Parts: sequence; structure tokens; C-alpha cells
Amino acid sequence: MSFSELLEPQRTGPFRTVAVLGEGGMGRVLLGVSPDGRLVAVKQVHADLADDDGFRARFRREVAVSRRVSGAYTAPVLDADADAPVPWLASAFVPGPSLSQALEVVRALPVPSVRQLAAGLAQALADIHRAGLIHRDLKPSNVLLAEDGVRVIDFGIARATEGQTALTHAGAVLGSPPFMSPEQVHGRAPTPASDVFSLGATLFTACTGLPPFHADSVPGILYKVAHSEPDLSALPPELHKIIAPCLSKNEEDRPTPGELLALIGAVAPTTRPWPAEVHRITAAQRTEIDRLFSRPDTTTSTAPAPRTPPPPPSFTPPAVPPASPLGAGPAGEPGSSRRRRVLRLVAGGVLVVAAVTAAALLLPEGEEPKGKPIASATAPEQKPEPDTTWAVPTPGTTPLSKVPDKHPADLPNCAKGSSPVRAPSQFDAPEGPDNAERMVSSRDDGSEGAASLMSWCTWHSRSGDEINVSWRRFGSDPEDGTGAEQAKTYFEGFFYPGSGRREDVGIGEEALWVTDNGTDASCVLHVRDVNLVVIVDVSGSTYPSGTCEEMTTDLAGDALSAVPSR
Repeated sequence: MSFSELLEPQRTGPFRTVAVLGEGGMGRVLLGVSPDGRLVAVKQVHADLADDDGFRARFRREVAVSRRVSGAYTAPVLDADADAPVPWLASAFVPGPSLSQALEVVRALPVPSVRQLAAGLAQALADIHRAGLIHRDLKPSNVLLAEDGVRVIDFGIARATEGQTALTHAGAVLGSPPFMSPEQVHGRAPTPASDVFSLGATLFTACTGLPPFHADSVPGILYKVAHSEPDLSALPPELHKIIAPCLSKNEEDRPTPGELLALIGAVAPTTRPWPAEVHRITAAQRTEIDRLFSRPDTTTSTAPAPRTPPPPPSFTPPAVPPASPLGAGPAGEPGSSRRRRVLRLVAGGVLVVAAVTAAALLLPEGEEPKGKPIASATAPEQKPEPDTTWAVPTPGTTPLSKVPDKHPADLPNCAKGSSPVRAPSQFDAPEGPDNAERMVSSRDDGSEGAASLMSWCTWHSRSGDEINVSWRRFGSDPEDGTGAEQAKTYFEGFFYPGSGRREDVGIGEEALWVTDNGTDASCVLHVRDVNLVVIVDVSGSTYPSGTCEEMTTDLAGDALSAVPSR
């Protein structure tokens, strides 16, 4: 697959851009060249965000903070303009696939490559934490396998995109569920130890091809992250001692990045740290880049021919750094289709556009996003933009800001195998938390935002079928809006063009069937009723799509009826 070549070369600041590398909810990333011939990745922000003064301020701040991060395992921000009509940021281009893209080809990395990966990631986190940042969303798609080692991107995205803008909202969960830490699942602010947990989950995925916590639904994944111990039996023995402590539920029991480097020990230098298939992807990217820049410059000014970064002579893994306070940050911050063709990943020429991608909402994808690989390290993950035309006005003439909470009480639970939702008789007793989880959003100033409650139940049958029901209740908050406003924003934030269809199912105020849900579920139904959102998904060979809709609707009706209302 080739890069999406622009019809005409363009100018963004001093850079000549020739191709689109990725697009997403926050903007698009272009492949460009600087006046001195360096390849760059230029991130252009969407026009609607450019009109948000709050976003511009956060964008400006994150650019400044990102410039403080330096090291061999992150990439530098080269230039930016937060005051341009269309704000932009340029970072160094790093040829090579992301870890998630590489795993689609090789399924799992060999032990020597995982040790190289672990050493690079640990050193990158040490550099990020020393600059006073927390990554908050470390995962395989934010890790680049460059020819000379690993690169970590998107550090600090939470602070770049938090706030009451079009990007995030009260009640949204920042992060990717399989790689979130238990404290993030519980709604607490992430710490440097949270990054270490995500590092452990990323290394586990590199070893096995699957994350340590996976299920057919987002609620199921979140429950496992918060309450279940991972099965580490598939890990090679020599990597168990490195990965296991990172996945401790207790933050204090996890190693610091420096301690992790000591556990990893000395790693031998190599000129080819990754499997041959990964290096072939990088070679294909270089060929494509050479083709794109072989044409004459037709823009108003001329830039020298780009210098595609040459393969480095060797990869030298990080040495254990001297003891230093890694907590130097702000106070209080203590796949089913895995074997795709290599050429499909040509457009995965992963760029580094640090700290500015859209915050990852709690989307109905339990694992890494599926679909076409994105050609940038920090390019927005390739999801279409939210379809704002789907917004449904509040029934009647009362605006959401004036609607009182309809559901003020606690949520159902599956304690002791009981549930108010009636699953078919062939399913076993439900599993789930004994009590609803309190989820707390974080405002831009670091203070706690509105609290919501979340609960869920999961049923399994002996034939392998599964039902998941989750509840999310929002309460009105003086600063974050009414429960109805928060629930509406949460509900709308799940859906993108082509991913589902709206339908009046006879329950709640609005409902949507999700047809492209990123999981193996056959039927997925989301229902909002004022300040309550219910999600039901059904999966398994007994319930193929087209046969499970009626049962799913009945389950959603039971779930709504189980929550008291005024």
C-alpha cells in the first residue's frame, strides 16, 4: 500500500508536504521535507479545533513540554505554530512500523528482540518521567520499531487534549483498555507506575501476540485489568521476571524504569534488532519515500532533495542509568487477522508527532484498533471523525442543561452470581464486580471532575457464547454539566460514520446498533436514557448477526428496568 499522495505539493510553515500519512479525529499528518532536506511528519489540526482557544493553549503548552523530552528512544519536535490559522507541529520522521503493525506480520517477537524492546522502552520512560511527564497511553501502536531501536511517541497526550473541548469530556476514559493500569480503570489519576504497567502489557503482547487482558467487550477487559491476574504461562522463562512485576495491581510493587533496566541487564548491540520481516517493511517504506520525492518541486519555493535517514551502523541498547529521581514530575504524580502482507504496511512509515494525537476515548474496541495501518507514530489512530450529524435533540423542548437526573440510585451488580437481567437458561451464573466502580474524570488543571458509576455483568455458556451488559450512570456536576449532558456526550463519543445505525428499539431515549465494533460480538446495542447509558453485546456461534437482535434488545430492556428512576 502506498502513501496517499497529495494532488499538488503543499506548504506548511517552512515544510513542503507531498503525502497524507494518516487522518483522525484531531487532524491529519503529512509527509514533508524541511528546507535543509530532513524528512518530517507535519501534523495539521482540524479547523474546528483551531477555533477552540482552550485547545490552542493546551497545544502550545504541550509543544513546549515535549521539547523538554530528549533521549535516544524518543523523537524531537522540530517546529510548531500554535497561532497559525491551522495549527501544526512537525517532528522527525522515523522509518519503520509500529509494534502493532509488526505483530500483524510476525505474530510475536523472539526473545532477543523483546529484551531489546524492553530496554528501549524502559529508558524512554525514564527520559519522559524525568521531564515531568507521564505517558498515559503506552501501547503497541505508540511504539516504533526503527532500524536502530525503539521509539516511543505520544507522550503527554492527556495534558494536550484534556478539557471541555470537542476532544474529551467528563466521563470519558483516557487510554486503550487492554493497556490501561488498574488505577486508570478505577478513575484515579495515572502516575509513573501506571506507565510501567502499560509497558508490561506491551511487552506481554510482543511476546505472545495478544495483550494480557482480553475479552469480547470493553467492560470485560476493564474488569480483568482491575480484578484478574494475568495468565503468564505463555511467557518465555527468561522474560517472566521482567514482565511479571510490571503487571502488579499494586503501584508500589512495580519497578521504576531504572529498576527495570537493572532486571533486564546488559543487552548486546546488534545491527538488526528485529525479525527480517520488520526490516523488509522499513525497506519498502524507503522505496516509497524515494518515489514520492523524485518528482520536481512545484511549490512556490524550492526545498532540497530529502535525506532519507540511512540505516545506522548498529543498535546500542541503553545502559542502566545512574540512580536519579524519576518522579521529577509535578507533585502528586508519584487479533484475529494478524498475517497481512508486508506491502500493506508500506504506509506505516511511522512518524513521530509527539504529544498531540487525540485522546483515546473508551471505544468499543477491546484491543488495538483494526483497519488500515496508520503511517505515523503519533498520527491519530485511524478512526473516522465522529459524525456530529448523528446528534439527537433532547425529546421535547427542554435543553439537556435543564434536564434533571432521572436515575439517581446505585447500579445493579452481579454479586454472588445473581443479576436482575434474565439471560437464557443455557448460560451460567453471571460474573462481575460486587459493587459499582466509581469513575472520576480529570479536569485540565489536574483537579477531579465529575464522578460516574459503572457496573457490568458477564455470562458464559458451555458452547462458548458470551453476553456482556454494562451500566454507566452520570451525575450532575456544577462544572461538568448535568448528568444528561455527560451521558449524551459519552454516548455520542462511541460512534463514527459507517460504524452503526440508529433505531428506535422502544426503550430509552435513543439507541444505536454498532455494526463495526472492533470485537467478535455479533450484536452490540447502546441505549441512552437521560443520564444512564446501557451497553449490551452478544457473541458466539449460537448467535450470529441477524439472529441475536431481539434477545439483545430484551436484555437491554431488563438492564434499564433494573435501575431505579424518579
